[in-house]
Amino acid sequence: MSRPRFRSQKASPQEMLAEGTEFLQFLERQDIATEDVTKQQLKSMYEVSYTMSKPLFHRRRGTPFSMVLRVLRNHNKVQIGRSGNVVIGTGEFLVARGTTAVDQHLGMRNLQFQLEAQGDADDGDTESALPDEPALREQKLLSWIKNHRDVLVMNKFKVEVNCEQDEQNGHINISLQKRAPFNTRLTIRNTSEYNNIQLLGCEMVWRKPQFVLTDDDHVASGLGEHLLGPGEEYGINLCVRPIRGYTRHFVPVIFHFYRRVDDRNFHIARFLSAGIDDELIQSLAPTRPYTPPPRVYRVERGTQMLDGVKPDPPQRDGLVMDPVGFYDIPSDLRWQLRGRGSDMLSGELSGDLTFAGYSDRFGKLLHTEEIQMEVDIQRYNMDNVPLMKDSNPRLLRLTVPGLAENRPSVLKGDHLFVQERFAGGQAWTTRYKGYVHHTELLEVKLGFNNQLLRNFITGMTVDVQFTFGRLPLRLQHRAVQQARAKALMQHVLFPKESSVGAFLPIRDPDTTVRHIVAGTSRPAPYLIFGPPGTGKTMTTVEAIKQVFTLDRGSVILACAPSNSAADLLAQRLIKQAEFKASLFRMNAVSRRWDFLPQDLKEANCCNYDSNREIYFPSKEEIIQRYRIVVTTLVTAGRLASANFPHGHFTHVFIDESGHAVEPEAVIPVAGLLSPESGGQLVLAGDPKQLGPVLRSPVAIKYGLAMSLLERLMTQCPLYQRGPDGQYDSRVLTKLVRNYRSHPAILKEPTACSTTENWSGRSAVTASSGDGVYADELVRESLCRWENLPKKNFPVIFHGVEGTDEREGNSPSFFNAREVATVLDYVHELLNSRGGMRVTQNNIGIISPYRRQVQKLQHALKLQNYSEIKVGSVEEFQGQERLVIIVSTVRSTRQEYLKMDKDYNLGFLNNPKRFNVAITRAKALLIVVGNPYTLSRDEYWGRFLEYCRKNGGYHPDSCEFQPRNDEVEDVLQRFAKVNLDGTSEPEIDEGSEFSQVQLQEDPEWRREN
Repeated sequence: MSRPRFRSQKASPQEMLAEGTEFLQFLERQDIATEDVTKQQLKSMYEVSYTMSKPLFHRRRGTPFSMVLRVLRNHNKVQIGRSGNVVIGTGEFLVARGTTAVDQHLGMRNLQFQLEAQGDADDGDTESALPDEPALREQKLLSWIKNHRDVLVMNKFKVEVNCEQDEQNGHINISLQKRAPFNTRLTIRNTSEYNNIQLLGCEMVWRKPQFVLTDDDHVASGLGEHLLGPGEEYGINLCVRPIRGYTRHFVPVIFHFYRRVDDRNFHIARFLSAGIDDELIQSLAPTRPYTPPPRVYRVERGTQMLDGVKPDPPQRDGLVMDPVGFYDIPSDLRWQLRGRGSDMLSGELSGDLTFAGYSDRFGKLLHTEEIQMEVDIQRYNMDNVPLMKDSNPRLLRLTVPGLAENRPSVLKGDHLFVQERFAGGQAWTTRYKGYVHHTELLEVKLGFNNQLLRNFITGMTVDVQFTFGRLPLRLQHRAVQQARAKALMQHVLFPKESSVGAFLPIRDPDTTVRHIVAGTSRPAPYLIFGPPGTGKTMTTVEAIKQVFTLDRGSVILACAPSNSAADLLAQRLIKQAEFKASLFRMNAVSRRWDFLPQDLKEANCCNYDSNREIYFPSKEEIIQRYRIVVTTLVTAGRLASANFPHGHFTHVFIDESGHAVEPEAVIPVAGLLSPESGGQLVLAGDPKQLGPVLRSPVAIKYGLAMSLLERLMTQCPLYQRGPDGQYDSRVLTKLVRNYRSHPAILKEPTACSTTENWSGRSAVTASSGDGVYADELVRESLCRWENLPKKNFPVIFHGVEGTDEREGNSPSFFNAREVATVLDYVHELLNSRGGMRVTQNNIGIISPYRRQVQKLQHALKLQNYSEIKVGSVEEFQGQERLVIIVSTVRSTRQEYLKMDKDYNLGFLNNPKRFNVAITRAKALLIVVGNPYTLSRDEYWGRFLEYCRKNGGYHPDSCEFQPRNDEVEDVLQRFAKVNLDGTSEPEIDEGSEFSQVQLQEDPEWRREN
């Protein structure tokens, strides 16, 4: 037998990297368990299995495995553990004791604290003086009460203030029945044996009509005084008026006293609180005290990882694809995000985005987002949970709470890790990698290594660590690199006036479609934008139809960020037979047949066989049979990997493009569009609606949150208004006709637009009938509803003063009183008489906090209202309901409000979330929230004032007055009781007890 021939030339570093990358791809193709292997095992695989798999001529001699390993390590393709084991890629994460993982929120918070501390040091004592501006003076006075509450509530100088409803720390808590008044008495007693005390005043700190204070000498009304002799008492009557809603009314009351014997003024405070506390409110109370979730840690892997059994690939997979690179996270980026190289990172990510730095900028931002995803996914890890046998003996079942809501998202083909536990509770060092074969409502079926199956016993419990699929991220990395490698892509991604063809504007009633068919913007993208309900998807579908009909050589790829949006495009297109026969709705391998809309199932246009199993036709079959392919942006990556002929797809349409990060939108563009062949990109969406959901504060700060649509509209002069105030119709169409909502619902989001009026008219014109094209019967259907504060104005603001609460280890907030208020409205809507009948499917409930959503779902389920959709703003984007109810949650602590602002949570300081929330309703919008909290935000403040002026502020709401009036009222009330917030509150220095005892109550020492 002749000896094999080898290539003997010495390999360059680039060739060694290519050789190493090919070796890693070989391991992946062979399904070899490579998460944690020894160097010797990996060397054996390289020198035997891998080398012998190559054609004889391509086998290389003289490239030792150690050199290949070193190059892979230098390029962060592998890691060497402390034990000497080799880990492929950047590795997995476990919650356990060890090195802290890179939580960017924590890093940014620490940096903010440092900056604030530096600012405080620079400012010195400049804030010690009382500000002159009324609003700042009011804030200072209220903070003074909060900071000195412990002293203010103390009985002092032999004067006591008591009430039958007294609780700790000066709190008087009154529980009410609905619509019933309540009366009690505040008793002031002078327990001194010698001294007279003058009661000069009794003042609520702010106006609160639900509380009425009266007394015989008119002290509470500010018209009299009362002298308390030694041992005497005096009563002030407190009447709580009937409360119809669930607001908890709260106000501090300041009693102002004067002691003649030493010419001393002093004050005692009580904090009044009254509200309805029925069974519903009690059932929504925190189940257990809030404890912050545990910190996330990164640790070395266990000594052994056993790979599981992957699900079978589709039986018919004719789409041959190039492999996608790994694009692993550089180790130096983790170092920078921990704060050690933050200046360097900031320098790399700052500045304008350019075509030259396109792939580098987005590559780093995508890695930054992935690092935070690694931390966040561990929020769902589970300890000591049971595995169960499946009817298929090769699989085990695991219950995953929240699976139906994608919290976490677990799809077919994904994997997770489990560890067994010893009887004493300690985890085994062996980890089992389980692949998802099937998902159900709350369960996943997993394929594990045979060793776990052999060890399995009924009742076995394990610790579970979730992961996320990296394929979408890998496709985005590849896309931005492909885009940068094609010079003509600069005209698509960074278009200029010179990029646009020399077409004259088309003067036609249907200019949008005509411009797209004529290709007047090419190679620059054509943009279709407009506010909610203006028919962007309808216009996109019509453009696709016209391109298909008028350009017989066209092949169209229609994409959207989500399956629901892609389904909608396909559903609109298959209504006509000529499009139905040429349309292919390509779904991902992880999508089950059950989740398809019924009309798409019946149209037989999707990639499912007669057994309802997924399949992928060959490239040749797609080319021959279909002129319209509809898919999500990520699944379009399959087509981009399949080497279609250059210029095969002539048009790429992306609907809801504002909801995708730019690298995601570029997946079909860079991989399939050929600008040099006249390829046309069309983007449809609304840059004022919510962008993509991101987790990394660093990635958000440096631009990943901005969609391609928004970047082009805000940073590219080609898409700005011209000197005549008009857009260039060759490249852009703004839709202005609203086909969804009642004009009263539209007026305020129109007025609150930060850059221009959405409708292109004045706010008055936009609210009049000529700009509204929604079905009159639908939009007017609830204008006479009996619970409207003002008929023909179907917008309600219901003010509720509640409490922000948290429970367990969930950091998300909820507000029980808002839940109860929302439930009241649901009951009234579903049981209303006259007018249009409202069903559960007609109602949508929006709240920005996950725990509030869960509390609402629980309360609705108890009332058999489980068909009502409850979700976040993001979950409602692109949707509409006849009635929308919004629960804003935020009600109390200022530090929580600052948290929302800093981390872009909730509704406050978030105009996009505000706009989406209040534009989902067709006939009735109800907002439930704390007016005092919301009025501090520019957009909510304007909306609140809009409701008040037009009669939409519900009479059962908490009392509310405009901010300026409120400030002046508070200042006057403080002046009445002689408080200015500049001095320390009075302390009874004549007490028998020391201030140490009164303030600290230290432990008694008994040493002898």
